[in-house]
Formats: sequence, C-alpha cells, structure tokens
Amino acid sequence: MKLKFPSLAILILLFFFSCDDTTDKIGWEILPSEDMVATYTTDFEVMSETVMADSVYARSQTAYLGRFSDPEFGYYDASFITELTTSENYLFPEVYKYDEATKTGTGRLVSDNCENVFLRISYSKNTNSTKGFFGDSVTACRVSAYELNGQWLADRKSKGRFYRYTNIDVDKYYNKKDLVGSTAYTAHDYSTTSSDNENYIDIKMDKERGDKILKLNREHPEYFKDSESFINHVTPGFYLTTDYGDGTIIYVNRVILYMGLNLYATDSLGVALKKKVTDDKGKEGSDSTYYAVQYLFSSTPEVIQANKFTYTDKLTEKINDPDNTYIKSPAGVFTALTIPYDEIYQTLGKDTLNTVKLSLTNYPDVSPYEISMETPSKVLLIRKKDLKEFFETNSLPNNITTFYVNHNATESNKYVFNNIAKLITTTIKEKIDEKAAAGSSWDTARENKWVDDNKLLVVPVVVDTYTTGSSYYSSGTTTVVGTTHDLKPTYARLVGGKGKTDGKLNNPIQLEVTYTRFGTN
Repeated sequence: MKLKFPSLAILILLFFFSCDDTTDKIGWEILPSEDMVATYTTDFEVMSETVMADSVYARSQTAYLGRFSDPEFGYYDASFITELTTSENYLFPEVYKYDEATKTGTGRLVSDNCENVFLRISYSKNTNSTKGFFGDSVTACRVSAYELNGQWLADRKSKGRFYRYTNIDVDKYYNKKDLVGSTAYTAHDYSTTSSDNENYIDIKMDKERGDKILKLNREHPEYFKDSESFINHVTPGFYLTTDYGDGTIIYVNRVILYMGLNLYATDSLGVALKKKVTDDKGKEGSDSTYYAVQYLFSSTPEVIQANKFTYTDKLTEKINDPDNTYIKSPAGVFTALTIPYDEIYQTLGKDTLNTVKLSLTNYPDVSPYEISMETPSKVLLIRKKDLKEFFETNSLPNNITTFYVNHNATESNKYVFNNIAKLITTTIKEKIDEKAAAGSSWDTARENKWVDDNKLLVVPVVVDTYTTGSSYYSSGTTTVVGTTHDLKPTYARLVGGKGKTDGKLNNPIQLEVTYTRFGTN
C-alpha cells in the first residue's frame, strides 16, 4: 500500500461526507465522535491473470459460421444448430382442379410435388453501419448441412437451456453420414446486386425431401399447426458447419427453407389462364404456368439456435504468459483480477471509502497482418461466482457488484472503472458474514475457494440500450436493457500478469482508493 497526498478538510465537509450515500464504510463500526476529518488516496496492488472461458452463455439471435486462424491465438471454428418454425396451421396450395359445371377452378399446383428445395443462409453485407462477416471476403469456403436426430429432440426437452452454452456437444445430435447438402461460397456474394442489403448462401437438398414435406402437409396438417409440432414431426432442424476454408466468420441473421413449386396462373375465378396464340394457324397455347420459390420455414427467436465454438490448444499459451493478460471473444479467455480484500479491510476497516478506481491499460494493436481482430468495445467487470447467474437470468449491470465500461481508444487506450467502492465493501461484508457463520470450520480450503470465487473477471460484452426523450436540445436518457457475451472476434492484451521477481509482481495493477478518515491530526 502506498499513501498519497493527505489533505485536511474544513469542518463543514464532515457534514457532506456523512450524508453522501455514494461512500462506503468498510467496517461498519461506530465512528469516533471527533471533529476533524481528512481524506487520503492510497494504492493497493492487484494481481491479474488470464483464465480460460471454456464456454459462455450465448443468448443471441445471430449464428456464427466459419473458421478464422490468427497467429496469436490459433484457429477457432464457429458452427451452429438451428431449428425452423412454421406459420400457424400452414397449408400448401392444392393441386389445380377445374369444375365444368361451375366453370371455376380450385387449387394452384400443377402437380403434387416440388421442383426443388434448399436451405438459404442469410447475412448482412459489410457496410459502414453493419457487419455481416469478419475476415477475408474472397476466401473460398464450403458449408455442409446435416439434419438433427432423435437425440436432439430428447435432450431439448429434458436438459433445460444446455444449448445456450457454446461448448455444446453437437456430434451426438447428427450423423456425419447423413449429409443434407453442401456448397462452396465466399463471404462477399457476387450474385447479389449492390442495392441488396443481404448476402445469401444456398444449400441445395434432394428434391425428395421437399416431396416428403408436401406429403406430410397433406396427410398430417396437424404437424404444421405450430413450431413445436413441426420440429417434432417434420424436421428437428439442421447443423451447419464449414469443412473447408479458413479466414472468414459469417454473422448469420437467419436460415430459411425454400421450396420451388410449379403453379398455374389463374384469373379472378380461379380459372387457369391460357397462353396467347403461339402460331400462325391460331393454335392456342397450353395453360400458363410459372415457377415460384416460396419462403416457407425459417429460424426465428421462437425456436432454438445454438452456437458452437471450438479453439485450438494454442489459446492455452496465453494463460501461461506471466507478464501480460488477455481478453478474447468469442468464448475464449478472460482476464481475472485478485483484489486484496483482506489487506484493504485491515488497512482501512474503520474508514469510509469514497472512490475506488480501477484502470486496465491495453497495448495498442500493432498487428502486421492485413486482417486482425478489433479491441472489445465494452467489457463487464463481474465476480467469478456471479458470472453464470448473471447471464442466465438476463441481468443488468447494477453498479454494485457488476459494472461495464467503454474502451477509451482515443485518449488513454484503457478500460477505466471510476468507482467500484460498493463492490469492494459488499464483498468484504459478505466475507465477514460467511466467516462468522462458518466459525471454526473456516479452513484453508474454504479460504482458497472464497478467493477464487471472488476474483473479478473482465468479460467482453454487447450492451443494448434504449434512449428516451432525445431532441435537438437534449441527448435524452439512455437505459441499459440487455447485456450479452460478445460473440464476434475481438481481443486485447492488457498490462499486468502474475509474474514475480523476488516475490514482487512484475506488472501489478494499481487499485486507487480515496477514503475518509475521522479523528484528530
């Protein structure tokens, strides 16, 4: 601990310090009734280290597809499972029939089968305001689709939201021999025009698959009454993965099953229209038909979409780096901070904490490679023991035990948490209570577990906000409405590490504490 710039305050400040509800007393003892108050600033050293994320809770409507290799972190693969939904009580058009008596026709289909069927993977184009993919836009890749099996149907009903975690064991949910279809692609889709906002990858499937869906719709319309019936009786969904290509990750908006059908063109009475005269003898042409591709079944927020991320072992090298720490998304590594709670309490237990400032400096990105990952724009500071529940329950930062900040790239290249005093005092109070309740059973093992549980994790996140009351004169009020793990490729190398020389940290992080002490000179 290092003490810095003490200053005496005039008597009136005693009133303000005692009434300011943003300050925190560590020991919660009765303060001495002295008539002098002084404020001080001191530093405590914080050890940092890199820890494996293993997996994260991915509550996202975006799916990720592809492989990207990085010299620093090795490669990672992104694949996903997706279910499809149907509109309520969907029915295909009937086969066309003409009634001579009424001179009217019913139905539209030329025959009771489809012409083709395919899965469309849809994603946005890269623009100034949106990102539809990361990496090389012209790298040749190949995507393959497999239909999910009965094990998926069983587990999705019995195992809660296990599919939200990005280490989901996809191998048991499909048969590698049952390939639905595959196709080559590049991230930039040259088949679309510049005015289109979407890129597409189409995976052609066997025509018989479409005929089967059409037949089920005729014989069992109840299978199409809602998404659950469709998933359980028509198709459980698909697993999509890349098996060729490296350098691109696509951010998938949705997956759609399309079917191509031949239909009759009809008039307002449903009568099939005839083609115009086609020869010089006046012979009438055949009935007019047309080919239509129908958007039928799609991934939506109503059904399950599960992301799977797999990393190379090279990522573990970052954990063993003693003189730096790292944060890497998606589901890569976090930086963990060991706060000296006991030292803070022993030193300042009878004082009032005004502010506790934590600054994390990242090294500038000086990658020599043409394509490199961006620095996470936002990070969450959260205790390790709170991580799982926070994301599973869709919690929001409370500025008590969870905080988020934006990366300050233009001025300091830092993540700065200006005041985490409430986190420090809350955690110390919890330990005091836990030790009192445990009594003599509080041993070294419980102490070590408590220290590990209360490490602070630095986690890349996406923060959704909603602004009200904005106008020409006011920026309005912004409210945080959602916090999720960042699943796009990002990373940062932070100043810190657990390396030591002669028992002292080589690169300690300084926790700057400003506190109030009551008493005489």
